[in-house]
Amino acid sequence: MSFSLETKNELCRAPVTRSCCALAEIYGALLVGGVFSHREIRLSTEHAVVARRLSMLISRAFFVDTPPARVGRKYVLRITDERSLRRILSTLGYDFKSHVSYHLNRNMVENDCCAASFLRGIFLIGGTVASPDKKCHLELKSAHRSLCREIMSLMLDMGLSPKFAERGSSALLYFKDTARVEDFLTLLGASRAALRIMEAKVEKEIRNTVNRQVNCETANIVKVADASARQVAAIDRVLARGGEDAFPETLRETVRLRLANPTASLSELAELFDPPISKPGLSHRMHKILALAEKIAPEETQ
Repeated sequence: MSFSLETKNELCRAPVTRSCCALAEIYGALLVGGVFSHREIRLSTEHAVVARRLSMLISRAFFVDTPPARVGRKYVLRITDERSLRRILSTLGYDFKSHVSYHLNRNMVENDCCAASFLRGIFLIGGTVASPDKKCHLELKSAHRSLCREIMSLMLDMGLSPKFAERGSSALLYFKDTARVEDFLTLLGASRAALRIMEAKVEKEIRNTVNRQVNCETANIVKVADASARQVAAIDRVLARGGEDAFPETLRETVRLRLANPTASLSELAELFDPPISKPGLSHRMHKILALAEKIAPEETQ
């Protein structure tokens, strides 16, 4: 089951306690659904739970029974009798005429609860949301550009900030910011879906932090190993030319400890002196050893 369907299933369980909210929710679905005219109203969805929700809303809002019918892979709700169509269009504030204008009747969404229900209806028919393990993305799709702009204006008034785009013949409102997707789903009533997105975001941040730390530690280990290898190689070249006597007395203990501990970091090596010395002090000695090696037995270049 896709995350979009899981989210819609959660929304379909949201209680409808007020008639005005039921009306607003089915209004949103009708505006972005299939056919909305004086001759026919038709809604279709691939999800049985969404179809049952829409049927319940139509009955609650307009007192019209519209059981969903299975047509291929889809569930279709279809209303064609004139009496029911007149009742629905009149309730929504539309004239019963040959052309129904796809515009937003703001009177249907005056209350905050109704506005949220209206957006829930739009999402049930025209919405998708990406799985939490993918890049965050939620969109609402409509076939009517001007209607999409009006819905965007409503959302802006509600403190939401969707982006607008066109894809082929469709207009889209979308969010790509995780926090905004969480807020939007919570507003609609899908708090569990919002929580899953939040948890996935935290998990990704933790994983990225761990990866950065591991990469940093690995880089440091490689850096230490490279530096130690250069130091040992330089010491070996000097020893091959002149033996330990080629080193000043003050550097011989450093030479012996480095050869005895070829993989130790400077901090670890500094602790092995008796008494221990500082890391900067040991680093200074190593620079002297490398300079001496470059003078006495320079590294051969190919």
